[in-house]
Amino acid sequence: MRRTGAEARQRILDAAIDEYARHGADGARIDRIAQTAGASKERLYAYFGDKQGLFDEAVRNAAERSLLAVGLDDDDVVAYAGRLARFFFQRPDDVRLLSWMRLEEQCERALALDTIAAHHERKIAAVRRAQAAGTVDAAWNPDELLQLVLATATYWVRASGTDGLSEQHCVAVAQDAVRRIIAPR
Repeated sequence: MRRTGAEARQRILDAAIDEYARHGADGARIDRIAQTAGASKERLYAYFGDKQGLFDEAVRNAAERSLLAVGLDDDDVVAYAGRLARFFFQRPDDVRLLSWMRLEEQCERALALDTIAAHHERKIAAVRRAQAAGTVDAAWNPDELLQLVLATATYWVRASGTDGLSEQHCVAVAQDAVRRIIAPR
């Protein structure tokens, strides 16, 4: 049974996400990605250009997946933190990929997309609306607050010694922490 180009491309991307989540851009090996995907290195390069292009696409994929799955449209920052914690608890490789992107400075361009910037601006606007409504402390810089919420929501995936904790527990703790952080003074 012959596979389509789209299926082959997706298999390569899935293998790359796993490889880059484990090893980062520098530690990942194209040979392992191609072998895992059941594709040739030539096919990989035809789809993604080079190792950096593949890493950028893997990071972009993880970022867009989280942006589409977890929005802040209801201006409820606490609920947003819970949804983020739940999403990343279920998709720890996405957190790892995004962490590698931040660690390896040459990869910062992977997130310089209009789509991602537009999502971020909508979240900033939601925080500002919540501040105007008095549900979020107005002293917070919205961008800095969003970074704190993300760090709080992804803590469980990145922390050692958290094996065995339930998703429900991790979500509840993240929401409680954010509730305390944003409380108007």
